[in-house]
Amino acid sequence: MKNNEKFWKTTEIVLGVIGAALLVLILVLKLLGKNIPALTYTIIGIVILFLISDEFARSIRRRREKEQAAKEAAEHPAEPESSLPKDAFAFEEKSEEPKQ
Repeated sequence: MKNNEKFWKTTEIVLGVIGAALLVLILVLKLLGKNIPALTYTIIGIVILFLISDEFARSIRRRREKEQAAKEAAEHPAEPESSLPKDAFAFEEKSEEPKQ
């Protein structure tokens, strides 16, 4: 389950939807004047779980992209590029004509 990015992305979406629904419920109950501390603690827990699942999904994606980039670099070795353009020091030779 460590390398299952799809699971973590799905978990992230589900927790986001639940968090949004709880937030709307809290706002409605607050407008009605009800006591809502239990729901406040619940939404804090949901947000923390959402952030954890998001970080797992991102770290798996970064690791996968890094491995894929290393694989592509091994297949297609790139030419070393200098920081200066190739024609930076190319000068045209001018024939000097003596002035008389």
